[in-house]
Formats: sequence, structure tokens, C-alpha cells
Amino acid sequence: MVTMSISFKILVIEDNAANQEALKKSLSRLGCQVVAVDTAEKGIEEVKKVNFDAIFASLCVREKGARTVARFVKSQSSRTKFFVVTSWKGDLEQNLLHLDGIHDIVRKPLIFTEIRDKLLEHLG
Repeated sequence: MVTMSISFKILVIEDNAANQEALKKSLSRLGCQVVAVDTAEKGIEEVKKVNFDAIFASLCVREKGARTVARFVKSQSSRTKFFVVTSWKGDLEQNLLHLDGIHDIVRKPLIFTEIRDKLLEHLG
């Protein structure tokens, strides 16, 4: 089993149950404490209560979408890393994503090594 020496607090915002479970399982395997919700509104409520180290949110999560959640998170904490999870194969404008507070993109189908590498790259 691969684990990190530091346990990060991670929020997963994903309305697809299979993808949510895959993210939870991968992040838990890395030693992270994971909270998972299925709507943007629930995600925002969690951010109001907990200082997360990172957030993984589906690009098109129900109610508001990941970019709206990312802007809210950015207004609350400059240290929280925000990752958009998407199966969209087109290019996403990195400069615009950065302005919204999005640090990186994780592509679907979810691959454990990509999740691990992105987390380590941004959180060390």
C-alpha cells in the first residue's frame, strides 16, 4: 500500500457515485482524510466548516459547477489546492482556470498514479 507521511484533509465533490468512490478510495489509500459530497452546495457548506488542504470537484457537479465552487474556495483560503475532475477531452484555458482558483485538472477515467502525482506536486 502507498501512503503519505502527512495526512491531508481532502474534499471530494462528485455526483457520480462510481467516480466519487474511486476518488475516495485513491485518496484514502494515500493516507488522506476524505470527506465526499454530491453537490456543489454541500461542498460549499463543508468548506465553511473545515479548512481543507485540497478539493477535487467534478467540472459539471450538480447545482453550481466546479468553477463557481473554486471561486468561493479561493475567496475563503489561499492555501487550499483545487482540482477539477473531468472527462472532457478539449483544452481548458489554464490562465482562466487559475483566475478561478483552480490549480490543476485530473482527467477521467481516474487513474491512481495521476491523482497521487497531482497531489504530491501541489501539496508536497
